[in-house]
Amino acid sequence: MAQDVIETGAAARTTSAASSKRRKITAVLAGGLVLGVGAAVTLAAWNDSEFATGTFTAGSFTFQGSADGATFEDHASVGGAADLSFTQGFDNLTPGDTVYALYSLKLEGTSDATVTPVAPALAAGSTLEAGDLTFASNTIAGTTCDATAFAGGTPTASSFAMSPDDQVNLCLEVTAGSAAVLEQGETGDVVWQWNAVSQ
Repeated sequence: MAQDVIETGAAARTTSAASSKRRKITAVLAGGLVLGVGAAVTLAAWNDSEFATGTFTAGSFTFQGSADGATFEDHASVGGAADLSFTQGFDNLTPGDTVYALYSLKLEGTSDATVTPVAPALAAGSTLEAGDLTFASNTIAGTTCDATAFAGGTPTASSFAMSPDDQVNLCLEVTAGSAAVLEQGETGDVVWQWNAVSQ
């Protein structure tokens, strides 16, 4: 009977020791978990970020023309083309006659552009034919457009650069063909065109 009590006491001590050991392990694990949470908070404080932003806008320009070198407007289509003022005789050409007209180009906006002239062309419905008229164009310093512009002017390049607020004055020359090609009463509209492309 006494032995049973002792065994029971030993079993109780063993159970108590095991329970104490479990409590210690649980406490250590709980402490570890708390330490882990604390470490996570500390690591989070070491993370940082830096940002920058920029706003981008495409440049733009308005390409305009003027028949008098002073009043500029948009003439963006054949139907809205500017009326050129040619020198006397443009409406009564005889073989070999030459007439002149000023045309000025201007660029406004924020972008540079490359300007390319298109060869003058007869409009639909003309009775004039290719070869009846020949064309030339010189860049001039002022706005006086006559034969002197072709004595001291600069032939217009196949393309040229323009910057915002630039003005380029052109003297356009039209010469009637010989009697072999130009027939009486022929008439027609000629269209000049310049294309501007942003640089």
